[in-house]
Amino acid sequence: MDENLQGLFDLAGVNAAVVFDGGGKLCAQRGKAVYDRALCEQVAGLMARAVDSIALQDEGWETATAHFADGTILLRRVGAVGGAAWVLGVVADAALNPAFAAVALRVAANKVKRALEASMGLAPSASAVGLGGSGVVPQPDGAHGSGALGAAPRPSGSQLLGPPAPAAAGSRPVLANTGLSWSKVSGSGMANVAAADPASAAFLQRCARALALGVGPMARFYVEEAVRRLCPEAPFAMPQARALCEELANQIEDAEDRAAFLAATKS
Repeated sequence: MDENLQGLFDLAGVNAAVVFDGGGKLCAQRGKAVYDRALCEQVAGLMARAVDSIALQDEGWETATAHFADGTILLRRVGAVGGAAWVLGVVADAALNPAFAAVALRVAANKVKRALEASMGLAPSASAVGLGGSGVVPQPDGAHGSGALGAAPRPSGSQLLGPPAPAAAGSRPVLANTGLSWSKVSGSGMANVAAADPASAAFLQRCARALALGVGPMARFYVEEAVRRLCPEAPFAMPQARALCEELANQIEDAEDRAAFLAATKS
């Protein structure tokens, strides 16, 4: 499987390439010396958490990009194989050519999917959504291009992958955009907090989707943290809905985003 990543690793600026499933389990890797398997496993776990957050707004996402102080993270969905969702991730520095990377990611994703199917004894799929082998570079489409790489401006050095660091006692973090970009809008469930009933679970989903429009793909983690603060020893229930909305709204710095969030979650 690792050899299917060689085309990516040959690109100028690419430091590591990994394939992982939805739980962050590493399937394949190729990287420079510093990116040994242990580090790649850690990176894959963080990328999987970012992908989980992206799904809050787009279950059918194809590609995503995030900038950090020293370079770029590129993600491309490989698709579902053998009952698991697989993702291709690349860590690169400033020497990366985004156009070349878009083509290489597309080609590598196809190779990886075929290799996964072969390793599981599955018949090759005829096609995969957004993963055609034409090698055509995705073109921007407005602010959130279809499968765009870097289609929207993002602040350099943003905190990108993984949940926000725990706040110090008595402090209140200010929510901010994480710098990831993707396309479309859809919903996903909450997995790491308990809800008392289906109505309460649905409300948490609504809060996460509404919050994501203002603060980005880390919204689910902010909602989960707020629920744990409000309900440390019991499942979340609708009587706590108003308190949850107020807790989250007080952390949204932009007044328009705050008002939009409150309107979207009004019971």
